[in-house]
Amino acid sequence: MEKIHIFTDSSADIPEAQVEAHGIEIVPITVTHEGRVLREYYDITPEEYWKLLQSSRDIPMTAQVTPSQFLDTFRRAQERGCTHVLGVLINGNGSGTYQSACMARNLFYEEYGEQMHIELVDSATYTYIYGHIVVLAAELRDAGDNFEAILGVVKSRLNRVEAYLGVYSLSHLKKSGRISGGAAFVGEALGLKPISHVFDGKVDVCDKVRGEKAVVSGIIRKVSDRVVQPEKQNALLLYGDVPAARIEELEKRLFTELGFMGVTRCPIGVSVITNTGPQALAVAFYGRGRT
Repeated sequence: MEKIHIFTDSSADIPEAQVEAHGIEIVPITVTHEGRVLREYYDITPEEYWKLLQSSRDIPMTAQVTPSQFLDTFRRAQERGCTHVLGVLINGNGSGTYQSACMARNLFYEEYGEQMHIELVDSATYTYIYGHIVVLAAELRDAGDNFEAILGVVKSRLNRVEAYLGVYSLSHLKKSGRISGGAAFVGEALGLKPISHVFDGKVDVCDKVRGEKAVVSGIIRKVSDRVVQPEKQNALLLYGDVPAARIEELEKRLFTELGFMGVTRCPIGVSVITNTGPQALAVAFYGRGRT
């Protein structure tokens, strides 16, 4: 009989209530700030990190999960008598965490053999965009689905999920060196706000809107162009430290203009906010998928 363990890294931004309800293991990335080392999820919440980032002169340093951390995960699963382990991890193009997990799997197999099957999936995306799929995998396991069926659903969902991300301020992008000081100056002077497409392992700026009020409209327009059957799915509304009115406006328009069946809100955690800055807003949904 199969006994399946499901884990992910803390970058998945899965709310604690869902982690506890479904027994999902969260392996933390670490954040170093002014000599303190903090474990995402366990030592600092997204909201606390937004405040830290806004008050800090320097950008905190994040560190990927190490092979030894993942090796401990595999050993604990074996001790519990698990036959299968499923890990869904942050985009391998943007982090070495997935590669660390692969290294740990090889070390585990060298030490213990391959009696426990370990499947590692590169989500090719970020935050709760893949976190909600980890939760779905745990729900399917709890409902009695077998490992291969669960893995098939995970891969199918990851193939189709995408997001649009809007950033309200260029100051953090300037501070992190992701855009030049000159570009930030011109962008701020013109009131330009970038919107990026998060899909297939990439984050590409696909539009620039003028003014804060245009960000929500820009996201809605982009989602409308690519979403498939919104009436049969929940949109994920992912947010940083932005005014509640913006979040409420976006949620309302996802219902009234695009016709989503439901909307699930989730705060954006360390991995994305470190790069975008706290003032970010995104919508994730299912589209046509990769070809």
